[in-house]
Amino acid sequence: MKHLSSDWQTMTADLSAAGLDLDPLQLDRCLPHWNLLLASIDRLNLVSRGSLEEGPIRHVGDSLMPLARWDLSGGLSLLDVGSGGGLPGIPLALAVPDLSVELLEPKERKADWLYRTIRKLELSPRVTVRQARFEDYNRGEAETFDLVTARALASPAKVLRMILPAMGHHSRLLLWHSGKQSDEIAEALTRSPGNRQYISDYTLSYVFTSINFSSNIIGVHDAH
Repeated sequence: MKHLSSDWQTMTADLSAAGLDLDPLQLDRCLPHWNLLLASIDRLNLVSRGSLEEGPIRHVGDSLMPLARWDLSGGLSLLDVGSGGGLPGIPLALAVPDLSVELLEPKERKADWLYRTIRKLELSPRVTVRQARFEDYNRGEAETFDLVTARALASPAKVLRMILPAMGHHSRLLLWHSGKQSDEIAEALTRSPGNRQYISDYTLSYVFTSINFSSNIIGVHDAH
């Protein structure tokens, strides 16, 4: 196992305090992806320079937080919408070896970076990349995924309007949001996009003390 840096040790402590205790090997598998993100900072706007300077907890740690509440093992499939730098899809795939992930990214340069990254990380064919907008995604294909993730994609209401009608009845959406957006989410769910009823099964709230960062992940699925 690679030697864990002080940033990596800080992330471990922050995750544990937030309720997520992972095997060090799971976290260590995420290190090459983090290094590739750092190496891309001057060429691609995958994530903001300022957020990268906060260390791996801001993106890698935040991407892994669903594991504090939801069991993603057991051969599940996940669609990561607007994947960008592969967040949260790649860290989740690295931490959960039997999770199949499709990274959906509309921008050509970012999609190309994702193609090259999954090859370098030897994640193919379990992790795939598709260059497309979710709006252009074939609904029949979208319905086949057990999980859909949306992190730093758009406003929660817009994400819900876009994604929920295309989800399968067995699917769950994991949506990252700030606490200030809770009312917006509740209102959007009452509007039942796609003439279906949706409910939230849980909202995970957490704080990373080392960077004074807080966030929430809500799980949404069909009510039937």
